[in-house]
Amino acid sequence: MDEQDAVDVEAEALDPENSKDAADTKAKAAKALLSFKSLGRQLTLEQVEAEFSLMLPAFREPPRPTDFEKVGMGSGSHLLKLTTPRAALDQSVLRFSRTASNAPAVFVPSVNAPDIPFAKIVYRPLEIVGREPKSVVDHIRDPDEVSPSVLSAFATVFGDDCLDALRSALLGEGQVIASLPDTGEFPTIFLPRPGGGDLQATPVSPVEAFMGFKNMSSAWFLKQEKDQPPVPRGRWSRQAVSAKPQNISGAIGGPRQRFMATMPSVMRDYKAGVLRYALGGSFPIWRDEDVEAAVLHYAGRLDMEYTNSDIRSGTDWYADQLIKSALDFTAEVRRDARDFLEERGLGEKDLPEPPLPSALLLRRRWKKDDQPKAMKALTSGHFQDRERLALEKTEA
Repeated sequence: MDEQDAVDVEAEALDPENSKDAADTKAKAAKALLSFKSLGRQLTLEQVEAEFSLMLPAFREPPRPTDFEKVGMGSGSHLLKLTTPRAALDQSVLRFSRTASNAPAVFVPSVNAPDIPFAKIVYRPLEIVGREPKSVVDHIRDPDEVSPSVLSAFATVFGDDCLDALRSALLGEGQVIASLPDTGEFPTIFLPRPGGGDLQATPVSPVEAFMGFKNMSSAWFLKQEKDQPPVPRGRWSRQAVSAKPQNISGAIGGPRQRFMATMPSVMRDYKAGVLRYALGGSFPIWRDEDVEAAVLHYAGRLDMEYTNSDIRSGTDWYADQLIKSALDFTAEVRRDARDFLEERGLGEKDLPEPPLPSALLLRRRWKKDDQPKAMKALTSGHFQDRERLALEKTEA
């Protein structure tokens, strides 16, 4: 000990408050190293042992083998607490392998809140220079060439018995689920047995899907910044899973997110309309919102007090475009209706005659003030003449 160190020790002895503050500061720094996420601390393989040592002051007493055994036994790929927080702690963790993959399934811990700091030791991804971040749990379940060194560093700091307890719990069979809480919150499916009778099945989702879904959907909740590209939106909602989400898993705490996926109403109504028409019902409504604006623009041109050859030619063009678009929609509906009948083996069938373009354009939910304008324009002599010419050309 040099002279300066002696002075520091003497100062701490004379001022216990300073000593306590230093210990508190060291404990806070150690707790900051406990995490379920990468912290951006790049380490060489030789620095891993020191990193584990820096975590120790976060605990009043060194972690025991039973602490890591609880973490290991409480780790799995599926958590029943995601379905109901009333699942018992020792009856809530399942382990399933990934399908069509040799990589082990993603594990997360589901332990009591006091045990979460121990879980953060072994679940924190260690960022070793030149390698993908891997936690102690990863190095046990999916070892690589540096795993022996990482696990040796862990054992040096926390003890061989702690490593053995964690390894045995992670690589063992895990919990055996013997019963579900009688809450009625679990979906139940009855599957027929080959030899007769039913097999009761309760589907559960992997935590990996839960976590991936939250990461994917996080962008949809971002605040829209001025003069920035629009933030994607959707029909999303957030729902609290539990008043204490850390009791489900400290690694996935926070609200559950749900979304509703529906086809655009236009597509849904269109398909229903085609089905109805193919079976002899009425012709589908043309729900393109741009059509209304085009009809009202055409109506405005007809009401212009001043006119000349260019204006009249433009008015003809607008009427022709409305009629052509209506005829195209009519042809599309009839084609889709025939495809529907053919796919279902109903063969050739006479379809009801479609409405004229003027009637098709008018058949929509007009605003109260717009409906008289549209009717006046679409029943005008000008539109009737343009419609007749277009139909004659189509028939020819």
